[in-house]
Amino acid sequence: MLLLAVAVCVIPLALAQRNTTKTKSRQARQPEQRINETGYAVPANIIIVTNTDDSGPGSLRDALATAVDGDIIDATGISGTILLTSGELQITTAVAINGPGGTSLTIDGNGTFRVFDNLTSGATIAGFTITNGSAPGGSGGGIFNEGGNSATLRVSDCIVSGNSADFGGGIFNLNGALIVNNCTISGNGAAFSGGGITNSASDAAATLTITNSTISDNSATANDGGGILNGAAGSVASLASVIVSNSTLSGNSATGNGGAVANVADVPNLARLTITNSTISDNSATANGGGIYNQGNAQVQIGSTVLNAGSSGENIFNGGQATSLGYNLSSDDGAGILIGTGDQINIDPMLGPLQDNGGPTFTHALLPGSPAIDAGDPSFAPPPFFDQRGPGFDRVSGGRIDIGSFEVQVGGTPTPTATGTASPTPTPTATATSTASPTPTSTATATATATATATATTTASPTATSTPTATATITVSPTPTSTPTATVSPTPTSTARPSPTPRLAPTPRPRPTPPPRP
Repeated sequence: MLLLAVAVCVIPLALAQRNTTKTKSRQARQPEQRINETGYAVPANIIIVTNTDDSGPGSLRDALATAVDGDIIDATGISGTILLTSGELQITTAVAINGPGGTSLTIDGNGTFRVFDNLTSGATIAGFTITNGSAPGGSGGGIFNEGGNSATLRVSDCIVSGNSADFGGGIFNLNGALIVNNCTISGNGAAFSGGGITNSASDAAATLTITNSTISDNSATANDGGGILNGAAGSVASLASVIVSNSTLSGNSATGNGGAVANVADVPNLARLTITNSTISDNSATANGGGIYNQGNAQVQIGSTVLNAGSSGENIFNGGQATSLGYNLSSDDGAGILIGTGDQINIDPMLGPLQDNGGPTFTHALLPGSPAIDAGDPSFAPPPFFDQRGPGFDRVSGGRIDIGSFEVQVGGTPTPTATGTASPTPTPTATATSTASPTPTSTATATATATATATATTTASPTATSTPTATATITVSPTPTSTPTATVSPTPTSTARPSPTPRLAPTPRPRPTPPPRP
């Protein structure tokens, strides 16, 4: 059976590579309400961060060390860059960490450290750029949610870019509940799998919920899931679940399978993927599923979503169970599963480039004449009330919802102020020798560079300038680059997409053999 054992490899690696020097327990600490001597709840403390130092009084690190469950760490009054020089930032209490916004305050891993390691449940990270984090031989270069026992971590209004690790270059969620909202996950790299985000269940459950976000230009160098890897493994039934809504997955690449998403599991485990009201465009994979790869004991449901094929790999590769929820629009045949009410196949969706079309995240605008306009579910009723861009961009405009994450606004879309060419894609480079647990069966060393670039004429999210490194020893091939060429404006025009290069039939690739789990 040609089933890529990605999920089986992910979990032993993640467990084996944990940092044994950490001083806090890895069991999720449930939030505790503070009660005073009279039996009344005590209001949360607000701890003010007053400087951008790595450590010491007034620093974010000091605030995290002194906070207790329920506290609020307020970094909204500072700007600039917090450069980590003494290690990762550990979250050990259920706190809300609030920054002024991703364009104002950056936390930089210095190309040496993971940025955040969450060891508890009930924490929130909001309003930061998280960049240049590195976890060579490990997981989660930007953020590692390893609280376990369904530990909940919320990440909102953040830019997670230019981070690297073996698995989950941007974020790794292990047996937890990760909620990502109004975020950009861009330009992260994994030496193995899950360039943007890895959601991994091992003898437990892991859930990932993504809303109003853009996952773009991430790469998986040696295996699968350039944007997202969703996998379940273990000796007892495990469930890995991903829900994506009102979001964009664009320009992600995998030297393997699943440029945008790889959804894989072996019996008795289950991987489940649901995508609605989203846009999946210009992703690529050298093997199968430039958009979505669904394999093994894996289920995918998709509805009201635009699928626009990239330079290599079909929109959907299905080796599991797949269901259309209807009202999808695909540039190819959608693997024969898009047979629901309102589905359209083999038709150009007519998308503009990934750029600033208003709102906090980049989107692909629907160009005039797009078959996605007013072609969504006529019975749709909010929520959501807005498209991916948020307030000011109604989810239903013109009487009927559009397909995808972008809604054409009756009367025109507000035009962002153009300040020059925007390029939101850092370029992580994966090279050298892995210290990870899986033992590759190939010894050739390869170098892969993710360079997918979204070109815009408007103001963009800041570009991380780091060049993180991750490691792998499996032979890879260069990943094709897809560059949209259309320009969006109040009266945009469409530029025909080039015909995709014919793909060779995939051949079985050597897979790493995981060692016994500790």
